[in-house]
Amino acid sequence: MRITLVSGSHRKNSQSLKVTNFLASILKDKGIEIKILDLGNSPLPIWEPGMWEKDSEIKKFWNEYNQGLSESDAFVFITPEYAGMASPAMKNFFLYLSGGDIAHKPGLIITASSGMGGSYPNAELRMSSYKNTRIVYIPDHVIVRHVETVLNSESPESKEDTYIRGRLNYVLNVLVEYAKAFNAIRSSGVIDIKTYPFGL
Repeated sequence: MRITLVSGSHRKNSQSLKVTNFLASILKDKGIEIKILDLGNSPLPIWEPGMWEKDSEIKKFWNEYNQGLSESDAFVFITPEYAGMASPAMKNFFLYLSGGDIAHKPGLIITASSGMGGSYPNAELRMSSYKNTRIVYIPDHVIVRHVETVLNSESPESKEDTYIRGRLNYVLNVLVEYAKAFNAIRSSGVIDIKTYPFGL
């Protein structure tokens, strides 16, 4: 099984990347192959209509950038909250995706906040990012609040740190089971992205 984690912060060595690396270590311990896309250290150019052209430079760039993406069984999207929104880098990432990249695969949303926020990016991604990508978000999500104070060492340093580690481990276990179950859906023969490439 392979799970791709997308860190959506624009910053290098961001708190979102810290959370991403923590999640990756949990998954590795479970024997799961992981792929990390860090939109801060490896940013995508702003999407433009050249993506609709088969031999455009931006299309060639994307085809190289997303190597292994379609082979993943599930996805974790980690985004900071910027002005009450999911990061522009994360939303830009979803514009690049075609129907076949992540379609009918389970997705988990993790948001990071330096304070008590973090709920709006979850709502925003659930509302709009699934339409053409066909990602299927699991019911669970996690908001890592006061993110600078947790996940900073091998062992938890506070009650809040202990709680968030347990919650993240739990939700990853749920995601893995969804990934197993969704294999049957994709192999059933009922999915026809060629005829119905866009959501309504």
